[in-house]
Amino acid sequence: MNFKYQILQEHLSFFSSLPQESLEKIYLFLEIVLEANKQTNLTSITDWEEAVIKHLFDSLAILKTNWCKDRATVLDIGSGAGFPGIPLAIAYPEKEIHLLESIKKKTEFLIAAKNNLKLDNLVIHKERAEILAHKPEHREKYPLVIARAVAELPIILELATPFCCQNQGLFVAYKGPQYKEEIERTKTAQKLLGVEYLNDYYYELPLNLGERRLLSFIKTQVTSNKYPRRTGIPAKRPLV
Repeated sequence: MNFKYQILQEHLSFFSSLPQESLEKIYLFLEIVLEANKQTNLTSITDWEEAVIKHLFDSLAILKTNWCKDRATVLDIGSGAGFPGIPLAIAYPEKEIHLLESIKKKTEFLIAAKNNLKLDNLVIHKERAEILAHKPEHREKYPLVIARAVAELPIILELATPFCCQNQGLFVAYKGPQYKEEIERTKTAQKLLGVEYLNDYYYELPLNLGERRLLSFIKTQVTSNKYPRRTGIPAKRPLV
């Protein structure tokens, strides 16, 4: 057996529900990422085992919650090299997974990866969240919105909440150990955006590579049409 595949299989055994076929496709995806990374800067992580843990294990942590299971459509904001969206598209072939990425070279990579892996359930959008969120076909249309390593919580909350559908729409943010401070800074944003902090899921990365939290927010009312504000403003003037 391929040594790199053994490493992947060992660390992802935590997700016992993943069938062999999915593991093999996830393995191929990571190979595609690291190979493409030699020409295009997609990730600063180049070591195979570190990438398995910090990208794949981390991306798939949401499988240990109930947040994905009953939601047929997912939007991944700021997908970058495809984490967590593509591993989730592989794990949930029955779900429609949307990737939102504004950088041209990254969207080109995502399209190539989709075609290579034959992921028919993957939809890729090259656009800014501040623009796409105001289009009727996307506004308040997604039962689950996720974001990993995109921005501080008050910023990403403004970008994500307008996409969340009414009636139990969720936003889930992948965060590190400083999550409490970030949640505290979202109190104003939560009120303005019509969303409430729900709960979190704690996990540790293998090999003592860090502690993580998935933070969930539930949509409680319609988000005002003034949000998100125009491109760049949420980052310059967060709702705090």
